[in-house]
Amino acid sequence: MPRPSIAVLTFTDDLHALVIQAHLRRNRGALCEVVEVDTMADRPGGLSWSTDPGFGTSVPTRDGGRLDLAGCDAIWFRRWNHPQRAARELSDPAHREVVDASCASTLMGALRNEFDGRWVSHPDATRRAENKLIQLRAATDAGFVVPRTLVSEDPDEIRRFCSMLGGQVILKAVRGTPSSQLYTLPVTPEHLADDDALRLCPTIFQEFVPGTRHLRVLCCGTTSYAVAIDSPDLDWRRNLDVPIEPVALDPLVQGALTRVLELLELRMGVVDLKLDPDGRPVWLELNPQGQFLFVQGLTGLDLTAGFADFLYEEAAVRAPGRTRG
Repeated sequence: MPRPSIAVLTFTDDLHALVIQAHLRRNRGALCEVVEVDTMADRPGGLSWSTDPGFGTSVPTRDGGRLDLAGCDAIWFRRWNHPQRAARELSDPAHREVVDASCASTLMGALRNEFDGRWVSHPDATRRAENKLIQLRAATDAGFVVPRTLVSEDPDEIRRFCSMLGGQVILKAVRGTPSSQLYTLPVTPEHLADDDALRLCPTIFQEFVPGTRHLRVLCCGTTSYAVAIDSPDLDWRRNLDVPIEPVALDPLVQGALTRVLELLELRMGVVDLKLDPDGRPVWLELNPQGQFLFVQGLTGLDLTAGFADFLYEEAAVRAPGRTRG
């Protein structure tokens, strides 16, 4: 039986990718390569794809080799659309845009044409699931309690929604940015008084969920790894010097999480929930490729082995039926 071949698409020096690669190589004997998508423009050989079978299709790896995309059994689609580091040297912004767009388009086109193994998760599903509006509908359909939510840039509608909830409302961005951490905030009278700011772009306004116990869950197929975070902060990411411990999920909650992944056609996801005063888990949001190693560092919960083993099994599903040249 051939050894499963796994590729990890990510950015330069991504700790998650390197830790999982080391575990897969050392503990599972897998062929695992990291493809740093932001270095395509400055790697020897760069990207290559052709309609002529004599030229083949390959991408450069972090280790300095070449990876045949058609020979991979699974791809961890962690990060893919990062600006090219080499393009920073170009003075014309239009030239940088051409380099970045061409590398991203060529990589995605080659992947979609040549790779027929297991995606974790598929690019289309990943992009769709990044949309918080779509997540909320999927969570509702899966049976989760979902806070009442308005996504709007209409000042009158926003003020009417906040009034209906007695001012107990939070706000957060519809979509974040890799250049800055955007935190969830309570809505204040100052927010509601600034029509120009409210009109600037659609924002999520959501019913405040009281309570101090949060759940962070790494979902891998039908298996989940959860920790409880006891924090008085609205957004617990501001301060991790609080009690954090691994917890077992109620089977009904596990089933609902599995259903969310099925509805979004994802193989993995990192989910944030919050327990209301009645102890019910309330849906907050999902990141299709969220961070999880910090949980291992804070609690000792071995998410490296859990996720690496999951990725190995995804690749092994295809490997027995594949032949290598």
